[in-house]
Amino acid sequence: MTMKVKAYEVKEALSKIHTNDFFITECKNGGTFTPNKEGLYIFDGVAIKKSWTKPKITIYEVKVDRSDFLRDVKYHCYLPYCHELYLVAPKGLIKKEEIPTEIGLMYYYPESGAIKTVKKAIYGNIEINANMLMYIIMNKMDSDRTPFYSDRKEFVEAYIKDKADKRNIGYTLGSKLAKQIAVMNNEIYSLKHSQEKMEILKKLIGVMKKHGIDGWYEKYLPDKLDDYLSAGYPPEIDDIQRNINSIQATLTDIKNNLKREVVENE
Repeated sequence: MTMKVKAYEVKEALSKIHTNDFFITECKNGGTFTPNKEGLYIFDGVAIKKSWTKPKITIYEVKVDRSDFLRDVKYHCYLPYCHELYLVAPKGLIKKEEIPTEIGLMYYYPESGAIKTVKKAIYGNIEINANMLMYIIMNKMDSDRTPFYSDRKEFVEAYIKDKADKRNIGYTLGSKLAKQIAVMNNEIYSLKHSQEKMEILKKLIGVMKKHGIDGWYEKYLPDKLDDYLSAGYPPEIDDIQRNINSIQATLTDIKNNLKREVVENE
């Protein structure tokens, strides 16, 4: 699915390649009510190189819609106002064969926000337009404008979108953090109970050793305990019991004989 590109996104990307230059957007070629035989134009972006010896004005015309490009028949009229003129569009929207030779072409990549020159503009040796410079000084030197936007409606739309994006990011991070905390709590709970079970096991081993259930290695203790519990009582107990029974029988015989002798003597 092709990403829908907004003009302000392209303008913002252009500003990043002119961090050392003077860059403005929505720039006119003169005051609205200033007599201008060429007509009134509004340039999407204007970059002025900060140089006394080699000044350069670059004008950018942004196109984010194919039909807009095909309908526009005036952008070549911007050439007298700049040393270089570029059309800037999302990648593939305009082919370099479709524009005049002296005009350059740049592609905007929405996935990364990068700008790439695909056709270099031809430098024009123009006389800098005084009306445009006066307009810039009088109208574009303040700090309370909304940069990169053609009107406040576009600015508000971008602001709302930015707020929604940040809210979604916050929700995603919050949910992920909550899951991580839950996992950590489970690990702490398991560790705590494992320590308790280890203490119980140590005590059991101590009791087993106390009663002679021991081995060379503690890992054999469970097997030895099973042997002891499965064996019942020692076999010597059977011999003792038989001896006790025999003694009891002998005593009974002696007692009975004594009773008979007493009766006979009487």
